[in-house]
Amino acid sequence: MLSFLGILGQMAGHYQPRPLLSPEAGDNRQPAKQRLVMTLLVRNEADVIEGNLRFHLDHGVDFIVATDNGSSDGTTEILEEYAKQGVVHLLHEPSRVFQQRAWVNRMGRLACSAFAADMIFHADADELWLPRSGSLKTELSRYSDVDVLSVPVRNMLIANRGGAECFPGDIIYEVSNPIVKALPKVMDEVNWRSFLLYRYPNKVIYTTRQGYLEVVQGNHDIQPRHWQNYCKQPSCDIEVLHFPVRGFAQFCRKIINNGEGLENLEQHFGSKPAHAWHVKRWYALYKNGKLDEEYARLLNLEAYLAQGILSPLGEHRYRALDYFADALAMPG
Repeated sequence: MLSFLGILGQMAGHYQPRPLLSPEAGDNRQPAKQRLVMTLLVRNEADVIEGNLRFHLDHGVDFIVATDNGSSDGTTEILEEYAKQGVVHLLHEPSRVFQQRAWVNRMGRLACSAFAADMIFHADADELWLPRSGSLKTELSRYSDVDVLSVPVRNMLIANRGGAECFPGDIIYEVSNPIVKALPKVMDEVNWRSFLLYRYPNKVIYTTRQGYLEVVQGNHDIQPRHWQNYCKQPSCDIEVLHFPVRGFAQFCRKIINNGEGLENLEQHFGSKPAHAWHVKRWYALYKNGKLDEEYARLLNLEAYLAQGILSPLGEHRYRALDYFADALAMPG
């Protein structure tokens, strides 16, 4: 682990941006004058954090405000290397009471007040915000009257290798036509069908020209009190590529970390039943010794490929995945 982290540190210390992925020809706008800040809340994401940082810095992000929630796998050290380069401001939040909304909004307000953000989005370590235009700034820079863009989330799924799944090489499917159903129906059907096949809520990227916009728990939307005062429209340029499952060990670690944090939050503050219900369900399965059965259900995908719910990844997706592969392929 130490030699691996040392190499990652060298990579960060000699960070050079790549060309943007697939910029659109003929777009003469100059969105670089707008300052885009990304926030990250992470815990034990060493397999993806390096690729995440490099990808977003190469695609329009000027600065990152990150909160490390007590990582123990080397994630903290990777973030510290980028902080030394002046592109990350790192906060430490070791609490096991998972106050996601409060922590994310703290980062957002800091992005505005201390780091001059003209635009903000709140990412997770297992996401890549992919702009067709090549820059995450392009779309919002085009509109003087749009405050918020609603961005679709696309689940990228790993192939079933009988427990020997390897990230990122075995990420070969995209949920291109997700199942759309009411929440009660979804909560019933996930007992026999993969939760990852259902449509995820969109996420948001937004301007700060009228001040900071607080987001709800989960980072998927701005607070309802803002809705009548701000112009919001669907994004036509950006997609969020989400990598929720990267192997059995990672899946178990994620569920234990998130489940414990949410359980502690409920004990201290309470929460609505629908809040992160899928994580609560997974955590209950873990405590009952049934998480391996759920993992097998998540990877039982061949029938859904034939039904058109899934599609093989296209070249553009694989080029984005290269950011993860480049970091993990370094000799340890």
